[in-house]
Amino acid sequence: MGDEVVYVKKHGRDWAFPDYEPNYPRSPDFRVKHVKVDLRVHIYQKMIDGLATLTIESVKDGLKVIELDAVDMNIKFVRANGKELSYYYDGKIIQIELEKELAKGSTVSIEIAYSTKPKKGLYFILPEDYDGVVPQVWSQGETEDNRYWIPMYDYPNIKCTSELVVHAPKEFIVISNGKLVDVKDEGDCKSWHWVMDKPHAPYLIALAIGLFDVVEDEVDGIPLKYYVPKGRKDDIMRSFSKTPDIIRFFSEYTGIPYPWDKYDQVCVSEFIFGGMENTTLTILTDLTLHDEKAHMDFESEPLVAHEAAHQWVGDLVTTKDWGNIWLNESFATYFQALYTRHWKGEADFIYDLIGFLDRYLREYGTRYARPIVTRVYKYATEVFDSHAYPKGALVLHMLKNIIGEELFRAVVKRYLEKFKFDVADTEDFRKVVEEVTGKDFEWFFDQYVYNAGHPVLKINHKWNPEEKTLSISIKQSQPDDSWDVYKLPIEILVITDSGKEVKKTIWITQKQETFYISLDEKPKRVCIDPEFKVFAVLDIDQGQEQWIDQLLNCKHTYCRILAARALSKFKSSKVIEALKKAVIEDKFWGVSVEAANSLGKIGLSEAKQALLDAEKHVRHPRVRRAIAAALGNYREEEVARTLIRILENNEESYYVRATAAESLGKTKQSFALDVLKKALDMSSHNYVITNGAIRGLAELGLDECFALIKSRVTKGNPTLVRATAIMALAKFPEKKETFDLINEASKDENYRIRVAAVRAAFELMSPKLLPMLDRLAKEDLDERIIRFSREAAQKIRKNLEKGVEYQKLREEIEKIREENRKLIERITKIEAKA
Repeated sequence: MGDEVVYVKKHGRDWAFPDYEPNYPRSPDFRVKHVKVDLRVHIYQKMIDGLATLTIESVKDGLKVIELDAVDMNIKFVRANGKELSYYYDGKIIQIELEKELAKGSTVSIEIAYSTKPKKGLYFILPEDYDGVVPQVWSQGETEDNRYWIPMYDYPNIKCTSELVVHAPKEFIVISNGKLVDVKDEGDCKSWHWVMDKPHAPYLIALAIGLFDVVEDEVDGIPLKYYVPKGRKDDIMRSFSKTPDIIRFFSEYTGIPYPWDKYDQVCVSEFIFGGMENTTLTILTDLTLHDEKAHMDFESEPLVAHEAAHQWVGDLVTTKDWGNIWLNESFATYFQALYTRHWKGEADFIYDLIGFLDRYLREYGTRYARPIVTRVYKYATEVFDSHAYPKGALVLHMLKNIIGEELFRAVVKRYLEKFKFDVADTEDFRKVVEEVTGKDFEWFFDQYVYNAGHPVLKINHKWNPEEKTLSISIKQSQPDDSWDVYKLPIEILVITDSGKEVKKTIWITQKQETFYISLDEKPKRVCIDPEFKVFAVLDIDQGQEQWIDQLLNCKHTYCRILAARALSKFKSSKVIEALKKAVIEDKFWGVSVEAANSLGKIGLSEAKQALLDAEKHVRHPRVRRAIAAALGNYREEEVARTLIRILENNEESYYVRATAAESLGKTKQSFALDVLKKALDMSSHNYVITNGAIRGLAELGLDECFALIKSRVTKGNPTLVRATAIMALAKFPEKKETFDLINEASKDENYRIRVAAVRAAFELMSPKLLPMLDRLAKEDLDERIIRFSREAAQKIRKNLEKGVEYQKLREEIEKIREENRKLIERITKIEAKA
């Protein structure tokens, strides 16, 4: 990374397999200046014929051989200046021998004629394979998959202009990057000529072909278009109406006007990601389209904002290599949250950040720890994880709070100006931070970017009435996979009995420290990092009364959420009453959700009754969803009857009903079976109620449930339903058919179905699935599935080494939890009588 020495001390845990090696950016002897592809697309044959013309500039004297990426192609000829060139092709790399050596700075145009049936990179979605879809062809180039349909240099550290001339059946619309300069009628076909005249990374070259409904829009003179599968026009504006506001917000926030000529968004079926930020042409999953009822608690704006942000961070300035992918993804994730603040306000912004922390900690706790920037990986897609997205976003948030928002925006603007239409690495960004702020930030990047882990702060506070001082003890208790002693600032807000506020910023620099704050009167409430400015896990030691006061009276969203979560550890009537009050009355829905979650975790009859009472008062669908989920912790008829009422109420949101279906199964009531059977056929957005019913049936666990789930695994069912059913099979480890069905799903051509098979294996942790996982790790085309399969196989083998059957252990833990819950309840009743 630049010429700097990066200090790596904490490599993390469980990230690298033994065969992993460092990856360094490719350094070819040439630059691709322009790529033109003339492409004839045979949609129903799932094949293409192409002529790629690459304008190549030598960066050294005496360039004789050029190597390009081209996978599984039938190469017809290679030529330059009308003359055939000698080449060697091994199915992955085409090595071209130039007619004569090129001097440094000289250019040559090379033509490659080819045909192929792409296995990746370009996807053909047809009704014969997926029931109900409108025919489509779409590309997905990131990370290095455009080489499956274009012979090219396929790595992000070279930028070029591009041009596509696409011949397709005349009824289809063809969309690509840049400007549409020509459309020609060719009888049964049309040719569409798209030109991208500003340089961008090879993986961002994109193509979408389909039968689309289109709505046109604009923002500040920039044309916008929204394309959706034919028949979905009525859903367009629910998903995309805020696009102009999003574009304008990012233009203003970065200080860089939208840098391209147009912005198209196209929704496609069976997309393998949520969205992809191809320059001027974002491709999105059609799962983001939704009807009026789904709009109650389903939003497209976070996805739309994330991909739009990439037009600046990722497209205008692009990561030099995949190890620095946070420069694309962390920025887009954080910008997405900043748009939420602009759109909805501070509370929703803070809750987004808390969600980011939860996502990162889930990956950290259940999978691995790694530095945000790492060279050690095998497949580029591996680094597109919760370290690169939410963790990196939180690091940027912390940086912004340390230097101030005005300087942060100046940093972003300078970074985009300095590297526009070019590539950058983390050291480039760090140097811009130091250039703008005039301060050294190596310590910050070493701690949070180049090393694994995060700070964990154990905090307690004590009032000394004689000295009138508040002592705050902070101990860094992060595990060994994290930086030993972090340097970080943290704000302390003290509210006294009279309502006076005292705010202090403390810089933590030692493993264990005690700070003192002088006060005129006794503190009523102590809030740590009230505005969530610091990327750290807070473990605050304070009593039940203090947490209750913080939950019910603190004005800061983060503090109330910390209180709601902390109170799940207390089993008193007073806590239950406070949580119930927060569920019903808190001014922010996110706090109500967290309070409902805690009532579910408490597990006592009193907490159950609080949830049942709250359900009658609360109308916000996301809070109702949390209540329905929390009720799944109680195996009682009264709870089941409430969940049935919610599930069968057409006025409820789809997602509330789906959650009620799953929780209904968890109640283990026998009469739930017939209700869940009916729910399988309830229509809903993205089949969420059907999937909730499948999960509920899996929790119920009866033989008839297994048969119903099994019937949803087969082709002919929607992909999302099939995937849910496959994962639900993991609840039936005693059935041989479970393993057969999962193994069969692992061979499916659909990515989501194969992923579902691996997730089921993660759940089962059975050695019976090791052959399947080993096969996927060795043979699968998708690098994400290879990674998941290796992780699952490794965990199963570790469990075998310990001599522990994971499934039996989990069942034993569940029994102990249930017995513990009953014991606590009996003790509570005895105390109440006393």
